[in-house]
Amino acid sequence: MNKIKCFISKCKEYRWTLDLTISNSNKNLIFIGLNPSLSNSYFLDNTTKKIIKISARYKYGKLKIINLFGLISKDPKRLFLHKDPVGRVNNKIIKGSLQYWSMQNNCHIWIGWGNNGIFLDRHKYVNKLLKDYFYLKSSLFNNPVGPLLIKKTKLNNPVHPLYCRDDAILKDIYSINKFNSNSKAK
Repeated sequence: MNKIKCFISKCKEYRWTLDLTISNSNKNLIFIGLNPSLSNSYFLDNTTKKIIKISARYKYGKLKIINLFGLISKDPKRLFLHKDPVGRVNNKIIKGSLQYWSMQNNCHIWIGWGNNGIFLDRHKYVNKLLKDYFYLKSSLFNNPVGPLLIKKTKLNNPVHPLYCRDDAILKDIYSINKFNSNSKAK
């Protein structure tokens, strides 16, 4: 790995992005997870290592990790107790990342937030943005790749990468029937 850049809040309670260069490839990947754990510019946790393994298998060069919630916590249960688990900058980071994805044919998005993504309807918010930005991407490129996931949980959410094999296959959600009936734009 060549380079790791971490963008965190001044209070160090939130991580907005973790940007990694994992190869010289010009293919980019944005991963949207639940919330940041402990990975930063100096330390990579098991989730980040798993995301890197799968991304490298698909020959991505740059990887940006963002989350539904910006709050840094090893335990996702802390999200339910915190007064602001999203963080004031996080929605701007998500929108900016999705806008970048929509304008780049060599950039893909992988979603993997698990069942806790339903908290505060964050999954609905991000799924609507994904649909809107994919519509924009479709107007710019022929047959663009939609958001990717490995598989769905029993509750119809994109499975968290820690619960997947290293050789898991990323699939376009728009080619999977009924990804999430709650995510349809209205």
